[in-house]
Amino acid sequence: MNMEIFGVVIGLVGILAAVLVMIWATGGFEYKGGRKKSKGGYLGEGRLRQQILNINAPDLPYEIKPSEKTDLEIEWKIADARWLGMFAKERVRTTYRAFMVLDEKRHTVRYWEAIGEVSWTAGAPKVHYQSEFFRGRIIFQKSYGVQYGVKEDKTFGKVFEYKFDINAIREPIRQAALNGGWEFVPVLVKSHAMKR
Repeated sequence: MNMEIFGVVIGLVGILAAVLVMIWATGGFEYKGGRKKSKGGYLGEGRLRQQILNINAPDLPYEIKPSEKTDLEIEWKIADARWLGMFAKERVRTTYRAFMVLDEKRHTVRYWEAIGEVSWTAGAPKVHYQSEFFRGRIIFQKSYGVQYGVKEDKTFGKVFEYKFDINAIREPIRQAALNGGWEFVPVLVKSHAMKR
């Protein structure tokens, strides 16, 4: 009898744990901002939006722009190149994308980010395709890449070169939010950085 009760208790604990993991995975326990209060005043949502848009500059490799899906969207085409390899055509495309929602009720900028990379090689006798995607909260990423090869115009040289530092894009936005009295909150779940 005691073993049956013990088995039922273990089963119920397992079910409860599974339910909690499902709620956590869908962002049910994710912090969405609003607990940290500013010592100074708050900028209005429109003024903060303009300050973040003012970060844009012609020499930056990314662009911050208004979006229909969220308040602001960032896109950084880190690498996009095609070249001829030894016996094949090759291509790599790496893109960073972030969505921001400005929650005026909580005075919080919620920030969701993703990095996607697609590379392919096509030639005799094989075709290789690889796609990698990471989304959510990127804690740290700094990378550098360079590729030499035969370009599509049949000349040899540098096909692409890139330098990527996640803080080069995130830190100015975080500072604009903090300077405006808002909280900057990276989120794991995309829907938490989208318009409702």
